[in-house]
Amino acid sequence: MEAWLGCIAAIAGVIVGWGLNQTTKIITDRCKANRELKAAAFICIDRLLKIQNAASRSDDQQKEREIYLLGSDLSGFRDAIAMHPRMRKHHWPIYRRMTTLVLQHDLKDLDRLIGDLETICGVKK
Repeated sequence: MEAWLGCIAAIAGVIVGWGLNQTTKIITDRCKANRELKAAAFICIDRLLKIQNAASRSDDQQKEREIYLLGSDLSGFRDAIAMHPRMRKHHWPIYRRMTTLVLQHDLKDLDRLIGDLETICGVKK
């Protein structure tokens, strides 16, 4: 009888250990995805601020260069959104607005985009 109890306890221990391991992995993956999303948003903020600065100085050459470079930064932001499924509903519209800026060089939404990304990153009060 004691052998059976020992066997059952061992199996229960393995199951509990496996469950805790899976829970830890899920939590770790979510935290990593959140960090990557915020990092990608910070990179985009930096590029948008450079575009804003160049536009305010009427430096069209620098503005066009920064818009061009935003394209690859935007790809990183898109990939980070894909890795964080729960945040897609909130971040995807921002991504779409930035693609308009990149493809059409339309700066009318620039200030709002910067503000939205700063809110995501927690740097805006």
